[in-house]
Amino acid sequence: MTSYNALIQSGFANLALIDEMYAKFQADPHSVDSSWRHLFEEAKPGATQTFPSDRRGIDQMLIDQVAAGGVRIYHLIEAYRTYGHYMAKVNPIATAPIEEPWQLKLETLGFTPEELSHRFPTCGLLNEASATLQELINCLREIYCENIGIEYMGLENPDMEKWLQNHIEPTRFKIELTFEQKRLILQHLNKSELFELFLHTKYTGQKRFSLEGGETLIPILDAIIEKGSQEGVEEFVLGMAHRGRLNVLSNILDKSYADIFSEFDEGYIPDSFEGSGDVKYHKGFSSNVQTATGHKVRVEMPPNPSHLESVDAVVEGEVYARQILASDHETKKKVLPILVHGDAAISGQGVCYETMQMYDLPGYSTGGTIHVVINNQIGFTTLPRDSRSTHYCTDIARTFRAPVFHVNAEDPEACVYATLLAVQLRQKYRCDVFIDLNCYRKFGHNETDEPAYTQPYQYQLIRQKKPIRELYRDNLIHQGILEKQMAESLEHEFKESLQKALQETKIPTEKVKKVKSEDADELFVTYPTGVPQDTLVEVTEKLSTIPPDFHIHRKLENLIQDRRQMGIGQKSVDWGMAETLAYGTLLWDGVSVRISGQDVCRGTFSHRHAMWVDQQTDQPYFPLQHLKEKQGRFNIYNSPLSEYAVLAFEYGYSIGNPKALVIWEAQFGDFANGAQIVIDQYISAAEEKWGQKVGLVMLLPHGYEGQGPEHSSARIERFLTLAGDCNMQIVNPTTPAQFFHLLRRQTMLASLKPLVVFTPKGLLRHPAAQNPIQDFVNGSFQDIYDDPRASKKVKTLLFCSGRFYYDLDEERKKQGVEDMVIVRIEQLYPLNVKKLLEIIKKYEGFSRCAWVQEEPRNMGAWNFIRPKLREILPSTLELEYIGRACKASPAVGSYALHKQEHAEIIQAIFGKKAK
Repeated sequence: MTSYNALIQSGFANLALIDEMYAKFQADPHSVDSSWRHLFEEAKPGATQTFPSDRRGIDQMLIDQVAAGGVRIYHLIEAYRTYGHYMAKVNPIATAPIEEPWQLKLETLGFTPEELSHRFPTCGLLNEASATLQELINCLREIYCENIGIEYMGLENPDMEKWLQNHIEPTRFKIELTFEQKRLILQHLNKSELFELFLHTKYTGQKRFSLEGGETLIPILDAIIEKGSQEGVEEFVLGMAHRGRLNVLSNILDKSYADIFSEFDEGYIPDSFEGSGDVKYHKGFSSNVQTATGHKVRVEMPPNPSHLESVDAVVEGEVYARQILASDHETKKKVLPILVHGDAAISGQGVCYETMQMYDLPGYSTGGTIHVVINNQIGFTTLPRDSRSTHYCTDIARTFRAPVFHVNAEDPEACVYATLLAVQLRQKYRCDVFIDLNCYRKFGHNETDEPAYTQPYQYQLIRQKKPIRELYRDNLIHQGILEKQMAESLEHEFKESLQKALQETKIPTEKVKKVKSEDADELFVTYPTGVPQDTLVEVTEKLSTIPPDFHIHRKLENLIQDRRQMGIGQKSVDWGMAETLAYGTLLWDGVSVRISGQDVCRGTFSHRHAMWVDQQTDQPYFPLQHLKEKQGRFNIYNSPLSEYAVLAFEYGYSIGNPKALVIWEAQFGDFANGAQIVIDQYISAAEEKWGQKVGLVMLLPHGYEGQGPEHSSARIERFLTLAGDCNMQIVNPTTPAQFFHLLRRQTMLASLKPLVVFTPKGLLRHPAAQNPIQDFVNGSFQDIYDDPRASKKVKTLLFCSGRFYYDLDEERKKQGVEDMVIVRIEQLYPLNVKKLLEIIKKYEGFSRCAWVQEEPRNMGAWNFIRPKLREILPSTLELEYIGRACKASPAVGSYALHKQEHAEIIQAIFGKKAK
């Protein structure tokens, strides 16, 4: 787009250019560059200049305005709006003067030093029509280069830019707080710093990840909650870093000091519901908080492990679920996510980007997050110059057009003012907003570190710093707002309350007896998951009804007709239809279902087709959303190409809406590798560490079809390694009916447990892997399948799991073997040892027993199942392993070699080459 530079370069003689730009402006003001728009708007009726009667008069006026410096002043203002933050005084441990960036230098903007005393039009920045250039620059620096630096220009939202300018330029980015507001800030700083000092004195050397140097976080979070409640927020979900966590728990969420102190005591034992428990700076908490203005809000801090930023997407998922339950999924103003980051973490952890990528996606958007970065300017022992390639740790915000407030922790009032604007922005524009709290870390990464080993000069400066609380207190005393005696009284009163809480701390002297989940009888209860045939037929009819005037794909129309025949009992039911019937019957009963993952709408293997797309209009249609009135809520979303953040989001969603069936499907089972942190730290261990129960389902396609090492194995062995104390269910189903009953059972469990399902690829259309409709009416999930072709005289007893059963059964039929039994273990964990023992006794007298698997010996279920079977098999009987040898890679890359290995396994079982 042609800018005013073209006019300048033309020597102000290109009147045709002015005519062209003005014509465009009249047709559409946004079609011209902002500099032209500014000039033309200045020339409108009602402006300081009169509107000329002819075009030539407009041309001359603009030339005069350019010559007078109006355009240069406009670009001076725009430059400070855009780049002023580079000069902002936000670093409390800065050691050198702030260098003026080249974008703000006089020569860059077309001025000379001699013009500093010249008068120029103010473009509305000052009350006067004109001022000296120096006065204009002083004004701009007062707004944009003091203790708040703001990045907000160029975010593709002119309305937001104008809104911010109207709020910060007239006030010079300052707000006159009331006495009560200032007293509250001081009170929060008192609590924040004195709490840390108390812990430092009473529990010397214990890790707590102190907030000292960044205590202003507490007034900031309080301001978010206070202002948010005034803006209609009813719930806050806070994802918290380690640093300052204990401080936030006590001073924002009102967790009792006595409870926190008890966790520091060496004799502390976690409550029984926590299982083995976790360290104090990982734990979560929730409370109902009453704000200073009388609003009652819910504040929750989910627990999270030391994997930095892993909680980000968990928070977003929980907020999304709560917004739906609060009927707030359209406006997204009642439930607000807050994420507190470390500076090194937000710039270094990829999950931050993955999480932010979801901010405006259907099925994931929570209407904007407020991010608060505790910018210590160090990551453990690593300085910013070694940990990031960007100027700011918050530069990720630019990618997602999110405004950033850079604030100085030593100016609490400026921090609070920026926070109030941030909350208003989030509520008005439904965008992410960042508050970059520039501070320092008084001690090392934890309180046992010596930071001067690696940053001696930085810590010489920090040791000389006066605490923020004292700076602010003395400032209020100097202003005459606070009396020194009152300040000392507040401090003394708070210290006494801490000492009293310490005296009330009670430490149990006896260990709490833990309940072993694996011993509970209800683990292997048969749930009534069958569905009346009339209901199956009715659901099927709804699912197979194509809306009028909907142009369905020809192949899909055939599939729909096939599924209709399956649902009414005219054909056997395959895997895709069984899954669809599971969702349909749950929705029919009012249970909500959410599915997400890469390409889940159609399904990686074109087996699901939960979404139909009109072949002429490109419009989607979801048949599972149109079963009947007052059915359960059904949503299915093709996720971004992320496993880590998306699985964490679904984990959070399952916390926020525990009654829904929440499913994450990997495109291939090994894609779960990308989400291993979520699996290890949350899904498998959350109940044991934090007492947090979820019913999240993971579908992981698994099976050896000769397609190479990448997508054959879902790494069964990894999940079995994580299995303990009934922390999850690990299932490898072999029939469509099993999958149907398994999904329905998940919504009926007496106690929520994560469910990991190794779904097949080769069985999706396998003619032997089908069930009659009666299996969905009368059946239930079977954790172990006895052999349906069992003979009374058994010489060989084989155990296996998954798709490989069909290969073994087919070969058995081919070779006419009558004395072999093949037992399928459908649920690998928890393992129903009692039922296995019954089967073994049933076939007493067999002389050969083996575990058979497709996976290499060091993978799959062998190392998990071997000791279990060894304990219940006759001591005189050897348990054989039949499968691939130990490998570094899950599978071979050659189809021919795959077939050869497969044949060798078959030969090892049947004693001769496969036919």
